[in-house]
Amino acid sequence: MTRGRRPVRALDEAVEIANRRGNVENVAGRRGRAFDFIIIENFRVVFVKVKRSQTSFTYPLEALSKYEREIASLHRVALTRVTAREFWTRSPAGEWQFFLVRHDSVIEVRADGMYIPHEALPIETVDLAGTATDGTDSATGSTADTGSPSEDGN
Repeated sequence: MTRGRRPVRALDEAVEIANRRGNVENVAGRRGRAFDFIIIENFRVVFVKVKRSQTSFTYPLEALSKYEREIASLHRVALTRVTAREFWTRSPAGEWQFFLVRHDSVIEVRADGMYIPHEALPIETVDLAGTATDGTDSATGSTADTGSPSEDGN
């Protein structure tokens, strides 16, 4: 069963992007294949599946949910130290998103295949007594009295 026409324009653009990463080998045959082409990089071989998407995804789990069947078929490719599996989507606006498919997760990567680290946001933590880690009372913002004598001896 097919889920729409082949993403011919998206595949052509994807091959152009892939050529920047290494040699590209197209895969013969169209039905039931787990990937569209292979990128042969210096240090690994990447199996790539390309699909069109109606929207961009905020989280990788959205892509996993929408394209569960395609990503599951990509799991047929053995994952070793020298192989990788990537799932690429193209929105109607021409925006690309790239996902690395691992054994237990799907993470977003850049066009060059590098991992996109998430920014660490500063989070103020509060202990059970209601005092922030910097010593201020979280409710009033005033400095908490620790019960220790002051430094000038008073």
